[in-house]
Amino acid sequence: MRRLLTPLVVLTLLLTGVTPAVAAVAKVWTADSWQRVFRTDQRPATVSTSINWDAARNEAESYQILLRHTASFTIMGVSFSALTGSAGTIAADKLEYKFQNHHAPEGGQLFPDPLGNERSTTVAANTTQGIWVTVNVPAGQAAGAYTGSADVATSTGAIAVPVRLTVYPVDVPNAVDSKYIYSTWNVFFNEYADDSGDKLADEIVDRYHFTRYSPQWWKLMEDFAKEQKATRQNQVHISIDPLLDGPTTLVGNTYHFDWSKFDQFVELFIQHGSVARLRGNPLLNALYTDKVWIIDNVNGKAQVRLAPVRSPEADRWLDQYLPALKAHLDAKGWTGIWHQTISDEPKADKIANYNWAVGKYRQYFGAQAKTQDAVIDVFPDLVDHVSVWIPLVDRLQENQQFYRDRQAAGDEVWTYVCLQPDPRDGWLNRWSTYPAYTARQLAWGNFKYGATGFFHWGYNAWTSGGYGGVEPYPGDGYIVYPDVPRGTVRTSVRSLATRDGNEEYELLTILKRRDPAAAQRLADALMTGYDNFTDDTDLMAKTRKELLLRAAGAAVPARVEAETGQLTGTARLDTVGTGYTGTGYAGWLDQAAGSSATVDVTAARPGPQVVEIRYSNGTDTSNTLTLLTNGAAPRKVAFLPTGDWNTTWSSAYATVDLLSGANTITLRHEADDGSADPDSLTLW
Repeated sequence: MRRLLTPLVVLTLLLTGVTPAVAAVAKVWTADSWQRVFRTDQRPATVSTSINWDAARNEAESYQILLRHTASFTIMGVSFSALTGSAGTIAADKLEYKFQNHHAPEGGQLFPDPLGNERSTTVAANTTQGIWVTVNVPAGQAAGAYTGSADVATSTGAIAVPVRLTVYPVDVPNAVDSKYIYSTWNVFFNEYADDSGDKLADEIVDRYHFTRYSPQWWKLMEDFAKEQKATRQNQVHISIDPLLDGPTTLVGNTYHFDWSKFDQFVELFIQHGSVARLRGNPLLNALYTDKVWIIDNVNGKAQVRLAPVRSPEADRWLDQYLPALKAHLDAKGWTGIWHQTISDEPKADKIANYNWAVGKYRQYFGAQAKTQDAVIDVFPDLVDHVSVWIPLVDRLQENQQFYRDRQAAGDEVWTYVCLQPDPRDGWLNRWSTYPAYTARQLAWGNFKYGATGFFHWGYNAWTSGGYGGVEPYPGDGYIVYPDVPRGTVRTSVRSLATRDGNEEYELLTILKRRDPAAAQRLADALMTGYDNFTDDTDLMAKTRKELLLRAAGAAVPARVEAETGQLTGTARLDTVGTGYTGTGYAGWLDQAAGSSATVDVTAARPGPQVVEIRYSNGTDTSNTLTLLTNGAAPRKVAFLPTGDWNTTWSSAYATVDLLSGANTITLRHEADDGSADPDSLTLW
């Protein structure tokens, strides 16, 4: 379609001394948050050029603006108008943007995962640059349609991207109030070796060169807290180091605890984050489960070290630290949200040590003692000693009855990923070399299997994760990236995807209260297991839209029957078979090239929408038909085998770009297409 230059574009070009005849504006298109776009990706032939959101109240949603040019150019920034509609206004400051950055975790190919904090960027010739735009829909926002604009200032001219948002009357709860817990293991202080107790890294001091507790250090902590709030992380891990740094001292055999740094850290995350729970530093080392983390005098200086289980030093520490911790948490009002890690991933032959430490903890915390740990296998001897069980996703899938029994007994069950299970074997994980929707689908899997939380060991374990080198487990050690030049942190596409999945978990939970079967059906539509999930992003978008509608109690779109449309060539109404909707289906399209079925559809707003095509394909191969929108933009749609003709039906999905109001959708059989009988079409 030929477009006229807007006055703003003409003015920009004139002011820069360039005439429209010789300076083309950068090519622009948009993509939703399910898509992964690489720097090398070309602008597709059929694209959308607008941002189109459907959202709940108190939900954040993201979209991508993509730009590309044959010459190098600069993006000077993005500004937003307010979003307005008959129902009200959403202020411009509820929209924000971040440039897509790239990372090569395997030393070669660049992957689009980090999101930068720069306000402008220069784009190399023949390179696609993404801009992630996020809207933060206010709680209580009036439901309805809103429109506005995202204006991208570039050295090739100004680009106005239309923004359309529909808000639905359903509220996502604040993460701080959520029953679904998302937690990671941060490395804001020292990281210690679990075998020796040696210091491995202090990510902040080593990488940023910030003195601990300096103003710059505290500002970075605030930025971490805000990133975690924005992505719905609602449990924060508390290292032993702030207590050491209080300073806590050991005089003779008596500890003198100074909680000042501990309190500052916790209070900062409560103020700037979304803290629903606190997670205490492990009492025992991970994996080995044979030593206690203690503060002790070493060469005349207090420091963290390991002492053997049941040793005098271990008993001295636990018998003074635990009652002091309980008294301090009581005084601060934090006991109810404190969950104690005992030993991460304990081994079968060390369960007795684990249970001994739980006994120590319960001795001082009594009925308020709550424990949580990642467990690598089913350990019946841990029953009655773990409050929050966190198995790997594959272990939960393989041992469902055991964990249902734990929930029936009053325990919580979450899931976690840490190196394993391996996505190369088909399992969901959060590796940065895989599409970000795999991180999003973890929450859908957790809903399907009844897990009420998610844990990942690496929030910013850059050193342990191999950041900056060739990573054996790409991105597993971190979900955020350092931004040393700006003294802050970069979020990631995976982090936003995790946020989206967590929000959708909330919507599934809301729907479950009204219609449990519908909520389960939607979760099942995206996966039958953590190792068997769809990679069809059109199906993902359709399923999310249906979830949003049903959670809001809104009407779902009506089917348009294929047989009622205009049938050409050999296509005709057929009624042989069972299970079709309406009066029949459109059959016999494959008898002559050019045969087609065209239906009229109505779009409430312009832009991309997913069309669901219900069909039957009784062959044993995947066949295609050619789809046209308003008689143009032909594309192939694949129809997988359904097992038989016209008694078993399935759905195929495609995203189509529509006009506001009346449109036509055509399914046509070309010479290179196969056999499929369309039954009905639904616009989502």
